[in-house]
Amino acid sequence: MRRYAVRWIVLALLAVALASCTFLDRGPEARFDVSPVVVYTGRAIEFDAGASSGPSSIVSYAWDLGNDTTAAGRIVTTTYETPGTYTVCLTIQDAGGRSASLEQQITVYVPSGTVLLYEDFANGTEALGHWPLDPTWATSGDASVDRIAGDPGYALYIHSGYERWHRRYASVSLPPLRVGQYAVFSCRVMTVQNQDEHTYLFSPARRELESIAGSLPYFLFTGTGGGSYVREPSLHGSDVPRPISFTPDVYRWHHYEFRFGPGSYELRIDGELLFAGSQDESFSDSTEWLIVLGEESFTERCTAYYDDVHVSIDE
Repeated sequence: MRRYAVRWIVLALLAVALASCTFLDRGPEARFDVSPVVVYTGRAIEFDAGASSGPSSIVSYAWDLGNDTTAAGRIVTTTYETPGTYTVCLTIQDAGGRSASLEQQITVYVPSGTVLLYEDFANGTEALGHWPLDPTWATSGDASVDRIAGDPGYALYIHSGYERWHRRYASVSLPPLRVGQYAVFSCRVMTVQNQDEHTYLFSPARRELESIAGSLPYFLFTGTGGGSYVREPSLHGSDVPRPISFTPDVYRWHHYEFRFGPGSYELRIDGELLFAGSQDESFSDSTEWLIVLGEESFTERCTAYYDDVHVSIDE
């Protein structure tokens, strides 16, 4: 028994010795802090590796800041000009030649109030070049940029005929949204014909022209199809129509505004909240969208003016 007890004591002492050696031999640990906590484009951000530690003193700090910039030193500063998610990598080395690395993702936002797109068609016919035609069913002659006397001046005039549609589109990149921010899409539309056999849409954020799959909700008015709707696209290409109580006046400008936040949205027309619902987009990273103006019907025509297309980040 005494011999077994001695063995256990020897083994225990050996384990303690090995643990002590492992502890003494461990390398450095890389850590860093980010200031400020919320990072915006164009504003200085500081990385501080003072929290890094190890059994020997840290003698070098090397940074890859994820924006094609490298730096050295315990504290470094940089700016990010483009919103999005960046991977920052810190590599440290101690006096014993041992190194350690740490990667950390940061999200860069745009400040609230940032305008991402504004189109008032003030360049006249030149503005059509900023809004390519979806040629699926229409011809370029179905639209023009006309000057309206007084307010607002130039506006996009879409006048497609029966059994074809006419859609103009522009792309916009939405940045990630921090808590409390919204992506706001707005447009003014004026119809100039009888509401019978007439349709038009304002689709603020579509993934692609050929399909509505994964797109954000949009507004549609159809004279023969029951009036005004918010259409909520699914991930599979179908959509759910949500009727709203609104009939546009002829020869009067109406202001349409969608406000999108992570998981939810609102539609306001002329400042009045007409619908609120849910959607699947989280806005956690930069995303490319298409803004689509015009009409989408095989049986109805569109005769409407579009103006003051505006996309911004607000809260």
